Amino acid sequence: MGAQLYLKTLDKLESRLFKALFERDIESAKLIIRKENSILKFKKTADTLTKDILELKLPKATQEKLTRRGITTIKDLLSFEPLRIENYSLKDPKSIKNGEYCAIKGIVLSKNRGLRVLSVLLNSKGVHIRCNWFRLTPYIKRMLSSIKPGDEIVCLGKASRDGFLLQLNHPKLIKAKEFEPSKRIVYPNIGLRNTTIAKAKEKAMLMLPKRPFDYLPYSVISKNNLPLLDEFFEHLKSDGADSSIQKRQKYEEMFFLLLGLRLQEKRLTQKTAPSIETQADFLDEVKKHLPFELTNGQIQAIGEILKDMTRSKPMLRLLQGDVGCGKTVVALICALAALKANYQVAIMAPTQPLAVQFFLQADKLLAKFKFKTSLLVSSTKKKESVYQKIKSGEIDCVVGTHALIEEQVEFKNLGFIIIDEQHRFGVEQRKNLSSKGKFPHLLLMSATPIPRSLSMVLYSKTSLSTIKEKPANRGKIKTLHFYKNKRQEAYKIAIDELNKKHQVYVIAPLIEESEHFEDYRAAIKLHEELKDGFFKGFRVELLHGKLKPEEKDAILKDFKEGAIDCLISTTVIEVGIDSPLATVIIIENADRFGLSQLHQLRGRVGRSSFDSYAILITNNNLSDTAKKRIEALLKTDDGFEIAQIDFQLRGSGEILGTRQHGRDLKYTNILKDIKLINTVKKDIDMLLKKDYPLNDGLLTILKREWKERLSYINVG
Repeated sequence: MGAQLYLKTLDKLESRLFKALFERDIESAKLIIRKENSILKFKKTADTLTKDILELKLPKATQEKLTRRGITTIKDLLSFEPLRIENYSLKDPKSIKNGEYCAIKGIVLSKNRGLRVLSVLLNSKGVHIRCNWFRLTPYIKRMLSSIKPGDEIVCLGKASRDGFLLQLNHPKLIKAKEFEPSKRIVYPNIGLRNTTIAKAKEKAMLMLPKRPFDYLPYSVISKNNLPLLDEFFEHLKSDGADSSIQKRQKYEEMFFLLLGLRLQEKRLTQKTAPSIETQADFLDEVKKHLPFELTNGQIQAIGEILKDMTRSKPMLRLLQGDVGCGKTVVALICALAALKANYQVAIMAPTQPLAVQFFLQADKLLAKFKFKTSLLVSSTKKKESVYQKIKSGEIDCVVGTHALIEEQVEFKNLGFIIIDEQHRFGVEQRKNLSSKGKFPHLLLMSATPIPRSLSMVLYSKTSLSTIKEKPANRGKIKTLHFYKNKRQEAYKIAIDELNKKHQVYVIAPLIEESEHFEDYRAAIKLHEELKDGFFKGFRVELLHGKLKPEEKDAILKDFKEGAIDCLISTTVIEVGIDSPLATVIIIENADRFGLSQLHQLRGRVGRSSFDSYAILITNNNLSDTAKKRIEALLKTDDGFEIAQIDFQLRGSGEILGTRQHGRDLKYTNILKDIKLINTVKKDIDMLLKKDYPLNDGLLTILKREWKERLSYINVG
């Protein structure tokens, strides 16, 4: 079947398919998809592409280097993009751009040898081209000895402009009559020759089904004028990523991400969860036991969460807010609603200090309503007794770390889960916790606000609660920037605050590309310097990741109770640590921290009515990105604005967890490609609304390539 003929056949099948879907004739629709499968071979394509590269029987060294690069499947290999394509066909020298790889035919005018360079000057259509060689290898010597002024030759290489003169450094020269147009495909350096990668790709192509083949629904391929997968791989291998290839890369990436999220939402709605109702006066009763007024943002978030909990479908909601906006009390009030309905609550924090702090807050509130709260962390003594009390229901609410997902932990009637700082947990950890109850409601909390452009992609309006305002009577945080030569002025501010009986945090310098051991050494050095220097006479303590959990807990408890004046720390205080008397945080080497991280650290002060200071100390010579980070912090203390700026500085990055490491989106830029993203969203909405049968190949790719990343959004 010719290309045009099978495209016409597919178009006719799609027309019949949508007619069947309109008439709700699902069986006919499935039959038509099977006919499309006979042409595009959806399942066979996916099964082949998800095979391990071991099946190619490549040399061991080649396979190891590919694997090290993250190329583990046939699809990974065929999707591996050339760094550049060097197209050596003859070009008019007047049209050549700076940095372009090209072939130029010209007449040799002269050969000149200097102390460090040998040059050949050519004339091509009135344009002078100088070819330079700085290292004369035997091959270059032979090549140059074979040409003389008046010869017509072709030079091949990378062009650069020096005024009106065109230059090629270390080009290849060929006699004009021997020249044939050629193309050189150059791959990123992974320790393999370009020819080795090309041969591996050729071998992989031989494993694929007979053309045409694909796994995307033909309707979206046709509607968006995307190249079929067989065309895509062939073009990428031979010509690199032009605009049509890039369009397919971006479309497919977003298609799988958004389809996976929608299917997970749909799957959750098919499960049953406890319907948790509250009395009309529930919130008024709770307010009587709070020592502060709830903000409008907190009340709205509580209302959204409680409304979700009344439904018999599992809630999956993200509660986000700026630093210090009062997310914890919102979560605890909703936990109280579950407890009053006779369900147990599990609260999971990423570190022991945060778990301890969350436990103290939970116990303080829940005890007022006669509910028993317990702490379960790695250092908890008599764990067996705690396990038994959780299983029997004697413990109503348990707060812990990873200890909560141990096999021994069984709940009698778990109905509500809170995961604090949810981006710090891996896929299996979240799944294991949710499996402790029969589809309990799940509230994720993040202190890293999500930029609006990103939240529009990942979350529906009904699954995201946002608190923007901070509690009343909070003092202002003044952000200051000092270069190292003015460091003394920064510490003078800290000493003034210490003399007022306030407290100070100092964050030790972050060592670039270091292991945590280097950060630990930097903290020790800073502690010794400050204890005997600026802070002599004050009570100074050191907090770092090498301390035992109980030692960390003791230091944080002493600091919160005012027994320590100055706490020198690595970034273990980044989130959640709360001491109302802390009014200064000094961040040494602030230029080495990310913007969101700096904002989180700034949020450790300003937790009371006292005005506070966040002081950034940096090197004098800042990179452009570091300057933009510092400028952003000086300009605003709005976490949502900070998040948007950070998102713009970092690019799309890792979006499925809010940690600023790695990249989930390889091709798509959420800020620049919003039009394409909206197209993908509409296409998916259309497919799901019409119950378009998703082919087995599509589901295979979705499951094998995206399951783990998508689990960072949804649990279960």
